[in-house]
Amino acid sequence: MQPYDSLRRKLVLPFLFLGFIVSALLGLIAFALASYLEDRAVLRSMHVELESYSHRRSIHLDALPVFSTLLQGHFLPADDFPMLKPAPPGVEVLETRSIENVDYAVLTTEIEGRPFVLLYDRSHVQHSLASLALLLLLCTGLMSLVSLIAGLRLSHKILEPIIRLLEDLSEKNRQVTLTGGRLKFSPENYPQNELGRLVRELDRFASRTYGFLQRESFFAADVSHELRTPVAVIRGAAEVLVESPDLSDGARQRIATIHRQAVRMTEMLEAMLLLAHEGRNNDEHDDPSCAMVDILRDTIADCQASLADRQVEIVSEIIGRPRLPVERSLAYVVISNLLRNACAHTQEGQIVLSLRDQDLTIADTGIGIPEDRFPTLFERHSKGEESQGNGLGLSIVARVTEMLGWTVTISSHQGVGTTVRVEFAPPYFQAEGAPTHLQTL
Repeated sequence: MQPYDSLRRKLVLPFLFLGFIVSALLGLIAFALASYLEDRAVLRSMHVELESYSHRRSIHLDALPVFSTLLQGHFLPADDFPMLKPAPPGVEVLETRSIENVDYAVLTTEIEGRPFVLLYDRSHVQHSLASLALLLLLCTGLMSLVSLIAGLRLSHKILEPIIRLLEDLSEKNRQVTLTGGRLKFSPENYPQNELGRLVRELDRFASRTYGFLQRESFFAADVSHELRTPVAVIRGAAEVLVESPDLSDGARQRIATIHRQAVRMTEMLEAMLLLAHEGRNNDEHDDPSCAMVDILRDTIADCQASLADRQVEIVSEIIGRPRLPVERSLAYVVISNLLRNACAHTQEGQIVLSLRDQDLTIADTGIGIPEDRFPTLFERHSKGEESQGNGLGLSIVARVTEMLGWTVTISSHQGVGTTVRVEFAPPYFQAEGAPTHLQTL
């Protein structure tokens, strides 16, 4: 199962990243521009002072260079700055140097043929740039926060109708039944955009799906209902005939087989009716009413005829005697289909049915199931090459067990055999007097 991927997060994160990237980029541009302008201002101040000193010196040869907290000039070599070297003749050199832990902009040139250096203290410039950097950093954080809030508000506005639709679907999913009418959505309650179109299409889809399901349900219910009467007649006639004293043993056995199959058909029809109306509540089944031992005995009796010409024995191990709050016909369909599959694919050996309070296991020594069939094992019309059926048995088992809340697991090795475990859904109730015994049939 894939992890939950929040749509809100997908909407908010791009806003947050976009706000951060744009504000950070603008901050870097602003900082670079401010630094460039400061350097240009410093250079301009130094050139102005250099021109001013040259002019003063042209008037008074003994005029002294500027000396202040920001600017100071010296003819080279200078005793206070022995590390400064003259520039090449005719070349003006501007550089930034750290002298005694103080950053200076150093302009080296010539005045009247003598090497001259002008130093500008950049301490206040560095302090201003540091303050600007902090301010820009705070602005970047603030813009990121604004982007986050805008993303959250926008995602809330976008997702609000989607969440409302999701809640509407969840509520309808809990209430949906074939007898309660089709699902109806109200497109007028949603924005007239792509979401509104989606709701309209959902409404059309729900209407068509309900029609399909209703027709299928009615067909299954009608067919099952119409077949119950002739099956009941066959069953009643068989019950009367089997009591006739003039019957031979062979005829009596055949009539008994007809009676068992009529009973089996009755169980199948009841199960089909229940499956057709699986959306209805079955409150009458709150008390345990289905004895699994009786179902096991009946299904084994039904399968005996199919094993008459094979050396296969059915062994039942009654370890528990659970009574389950389920319809007998549904439980019968599950066990009957699984046991008949085991009988159909076992040519010799044993079929062992182990009944416990919480589960039933059916293990055979048949041909097994190829591994490539497992992904489609419970699909309709899925069957092996050797199967003579229609491939519906296991799909019916899957549908009934899902309805009952049971779990079916199958393990098989080709050429060795197959083991099917049916785990009942709690609560399961232990019948009184459940001795452990083994019976071979």
